[in-house]
Amino acid sequence: MKFNQPDFIALDHSGYSVYGNVLSPNKVVVKRESFPEGEVPPHLTGYIGQTAKVAKACKGKRGYAYTICLRQKAKELGVTKK
Repeated sequence: MKFNQPDFIALDHSGYSVYGNVLSPNKVVVKRESFPEGEVPPHLTGYIGQTAKVAKACKGKRGYAYTICLRQKAKELGVTKK
């Protein structure tokens, strides 16, 4: 991907996200943010804070046992996808 000078200047401003992946160290992804940092889209407001309760309930478990615990606690707490 080639960038013009104005594109690099724009990356210094908010509204863009730059990230990489450990599995492909030579690739960098640059994209516009879906929504401003700190703001939550209306369709996601129902999910805020729910994952912390589930993770706290499964504290101390490791590996596949942790995954199973997350699924069970999510069902018990009513946090699963609708």
